[in-house]
Amino acid sequence: MDRRKALKNIGISFGSITLSTSIVSIVHSCQTSDESWTPVYFDKSQVSFVEKLMEIIIPETDTPGAISLKLIRFTDSYLNVVLNDKDKKGFKDSVDNLMSKMIKEIDGETSLPFVIKGYLVKYLDKNSFSSNTDQITANNLEYIRRLTVDSYKINEYVMTNILSFQLTPGQYKGCADLDEFGVPGSITY
Repeated sequence: MDRRKALKNIGISFGSITLSTSIVSIVHSCQTSDESWTPVYFDKSQVSFVEKLMEIIIPETDTPGAISLKLIRFTDSYLNVVLNDKDKKGFKDSVDNLMSKMIKEIDGETSLPFVIKGYLVKYLDKNSFSSNTDQITANNLEYIRRLTVDSYKINEYVMTNILSFQLTPGQYKGCADLDEFGVPGSITY
C-alpha cells in the first residue's frame, strides 16, 4: 500500500469526523450512562442489529468493545446530524435490507452473530462481485465498519486509555527550570 495514501486516509477519516463542534457535543452526550437513551435516527430493531454488527467488528477483549463503549449512541446521533434526508432514508433502507437478508438465514442451529460474521467474511475486503446486489451489500457493510472504527477512535475511553491522547497544546509551565525537563546545560543569565 502507498504510505502517503494511507496517511492521507487516516488523516481525512480522523479529521472529517472531529471537526465540527456539534460532533464534539454528540461525543460528549454519548458518554453518559443514562439508561433511558432513545435513538433519534435508527428504530429499536435497527439499533439492536447495528449494535450486534458493531460488537462483532470491535469485540470485547482486554479492552471494552462496541457495546460497552456505547458506540451505537454516537453513530445514531452522528448519522442524524450529518446525513441529509435522502441519505438518511437510503441508509435506513439498506440497514433494513441487510437485516432481512441475515434474518432469513437464521435457523435452529444458526444465530444472528454467526450469520453476521459470515457476511463480514464474505463481503468485506473484496474488490469485485458477480452481482450488483453483492456490491451494494459490501458497500453498506464497509460503511458500517468505517462508522464503527471512527466512533471507536474518538471515544473518550479509547482516546485517553488506549491512544494516549493529550490535550493540545498541553500543560504550560512558564518559568520552569530546564534541568527539570531533562535539558542539560541550560543557559542562565
